[in-house]
Amino acid sequence: MAAVFIAVVSGVFYIYLRMYTDHGDALEVPDIRGNAADAATTQLEDMGLRAVVIDSVYSENSKGGFVFEQSPIPGSKVKEDRLIYLTVYRKTPPAEIVGVKEGMNERVAQIILQNKGIKFDVQYEENHLLDRMVIRVLHRGTKLKPSSQVKKGDRVTLVVGQSSDGRVSIPSLKGLTLEEAENILNGSRLTLGSTLFDFDVVTANDSATARVYAQTPSPNAEPSYQVGSLVDIYLGFRAEPVDSLFNGD
Repeated sequence: MAAVFIAVVSGVFYIYLRMYTDHGDALEVPDIRGNAADAATTQLEDMGLRAVVIDSVYSENSKGGFVFEQSPIPGSKVKEDRLIYLTVYRKTPPAEIVGVKEGMNERVAQIILQNKGIKFDVQYEENHLLDRMVIRVLHRGTKLKPSSQVKKGDRVTLVVGQSSDGRVSIPSLKGLTLEEAENILNGSRLTLGSTLFDFDVVTANDSATARVYAQTPSPNAEPSYQVGSLVDIYLGFRAEPVDSLFNGD
């Protein structure tokens, strides 16, 4: 009788366990990698499974919104209503901090941009003080700061210094705005150095409209300065340009 009782209890427990765990009713996870996330979600729901996107990655050569990876892996046996975790390709590229600053070695700057997925063109500019070093980084004509962000895959221009044995004269910049002075220097194969503003230059509009009243080196018609030399300028709202700022008067 004891043996019969044990057998009956064991049988009942076995039947209960099968009913509770749905033994033998496991579903096989399909391979949905490469499918559109919406279509993959519908396919899983039709099978009695649930999809949830937990992460995204960016790939320039992959279409956004498609499944990159899944967990559990294809072919796994799972119960009905199991969550299937999806990683999909991003539709838009993430933004990256440029991280390149003036004076950085050209090759180091290139490696930084490559590692961040930022495309670049190199443009050389005569500058003997920053030979083979970064002068500035441009994005669509706008100068970027090291903390500026651009989208992965965007293209920037890496302006790098290049020494030259040529000699040029120093033009007069007095009476010009900062933008005008910089354009003249670029055209003269010279480099804008320090820009020093008077105390009355407060706002951004002031900076844009202030005029050069002194410069160093002083204007010189003789081609006695090396190509790429720095020219410092002083800006403000003085009525008359200053001619004797550096001669001790």
